[in-house]
Amino acid sequence: MRSRKAFAALLLTALTGCGGGSVSVGVVAFDDDDSSFIFWTGNSNGDLVVDADNQVFAFYADTGCLYNFQTRRENRDFCLTAAGDAAVYGNYIVRIVNVRAATGACVTALVDPVNGRFVDVVIDTFGREAVSTTSLLPEFCFV
Repeated sequence: MRSRKAFAALLLTALTGCGGGSVSVGVVAFDDDDSSFIFWTGNSNGDLVVDADNQVFAFYADTGCLYNFQTRRENRDFCLTAAGDAAVYGNYIVRIVNVRAATGACVTALVDPVNGRFVDVVIDTFGREAVSTTSLLPEFCFV
């Protein structure tokens, strides 16, 4: 898993811009623990999804729920909708879209569906994901 994280960290860069976009999905195997995560078409990071602070996440193919690489846990309360282009965490809805990184590559990120701004996922004092919308507007990649 350490080599995977190091590789992911090299791919992640600052996210910038504004615009509109969409995402489609497929499934790819995750080598380290035999789990399968959703593969995001057009994502130069494959199955990895980032938030506003470039924290890395993935969604399991079987449950559709979020895996947090910081906590190394699955969150069964933070899962994809049936359409697969959004996730629900409590009353919070997050879109999963391709956005342009500062390098020009497309990466898949978490975005607020109402205002199109980046979403930030932080760990609260109880070790749970806390989600908030930032003021940062992404530039979306069209695949």
